[in-house]
Amino acid sequence: MIQDFWQYLANLLQNNQIFSGGLVLMVGGALLAYFRQVPAQIYQFIRRRVITEIDILDRDPAFQWIEKWLAQHSYAKNRARSLTVKTESIDYDERRDNPNIDPRPRILFTPAPGVHWLFFRNRLICLHRERPKPNEGSGQQINVRECFNITIFSRDRKLAQQLVEEARDVAIPKSELRLTVHRAGQGYWMEQMKRLPRPLDSVILANGLMDDLLEDSKTFLARREWYVQRGIPYRRGYLLHGPPGTGKSSAVVALASALQMDIAVLSLGDSNLDDNSVSELFSSIPINSIVLMEDIDCAFLERKEGDDKRSKVTFSGLLNAIDGVAAGEGRLLFATTNHIARLDPALIRPGRIDRKLYIGPANREQAQRLFLRFFPHASEQTAQAFAESIPLGKVTMSALQTHLLMYADDIDGAVAQIDDMLEALEYQLPCAKIADES
Repeated sequence: MIQDFWQYLANLLQNNQIFSGGLVLMVGGALLAYFRQVPAQIYQFIRRRVITEIDILDRDPAFQWIEKWLAQHSYAKNRARSLTVKTESIDYDERRDNPNIDPRPRILFTPAPGVHWLFFRNRLICLHRERPKPNEGSGQQINVRECFNITIFSRDRKLAQQLVEEARDVAIPKSELRLTVHRAGQGYWMEQMKRLPRPLDSVILANGLMDDLLEDSKTFLARREWYVQRGIPYRRGYLLHGPPGTGKSSAVVALASALQMDIAVLSLGDSNLDDNSVSELFSSIPINSIVLMEDIDCAFLERKEGDDKRSKVTFSGLLNAIDGVAAGEGRLLFATTNHIARLDPALIRPGRIDRKLYIGPANREQAQRLFLRFFPHASEQTAQAFAESIPLGKVTMSALQTHLLMYADDIDGAVAQIDDMLEALEYQLPCAKIADES
């Protein structure tokens, strides 16, 4: 049968010109289409072996590093003609060391969106800076505002590593290691600022509470395997509650500094947030960061009709984000509130909030320690006299600190003028017993 088929096909080709012509066109077209792809395939083959490409999105800190590195590069300083303007403030230390310096913000230029050619360690680099535009048809906002695509004409991947490391050293010198504060964006975290670490002993809490918080956090961070083996979600939550000005947020900053961790600040009042974005934020917390939600009692106050300024986060959405199926692991969560009675019990139940710590007005021991921190050479009797002049349950640590800052160079005035500080207090705090609910 096979021989009969081939004989039939041969006769068809010999006697039917339409069939034979169509077959030739079909085969020829297929061969032409195939060979048209050969140059592109050869190009991609060579490209993969002679260049290295890296993409850097603006949501990553490396984007800021590259941008600052580019501002220092000779290409941006001398050759580039398409530029983006950046400004850099002159800090006090620089103005103090160089009194003749122009105190106005410094103007820097970085390459504008487009394609730029420059050199790094004698290697040619093609840098493409792109700013995608929002999809006006769908009305959806974009998560990435800018990105760098860097093509290095070398197959040595070490050059890419060296470039990013050099950019990091320009943006963050080793002598200026600081605490990174991340701020929640539209479903992702962005670096907001760098701040100096705060010494642990600069936050003076009652009854060794600061040391207790540090040890508790260290114990949690060291027990990942313990949690995994027992099938317990590896996360821990703290609620710091008490009157304003008692040091709740300051305690979190000092704790993060002692643990050498960063802080990711989540403001539930942000009008750009909704349940989906909060869920994404909790599932993608920056590595080595403490999550801080300040004044959580204000997030779900009664909304006025037509009020568009408040966030679209619902109470159930927040609960699911904190400990739902998609909630992140290895997380330290700190929430602060001035009014714990306003919080729904479902929000602060165990599993979401594991410890509730009251931070109240200054006691005598705190006042004495703070006085000696400002005046380390003062006698114990002077510090004790200052502390005993403080009415219990009436003065916050922030008020005491403000008073001592006013008399930082006048120890006698700091003690003698304590009555003026008490008279100047705008509110009186009710007496309260310091408690620690674990």
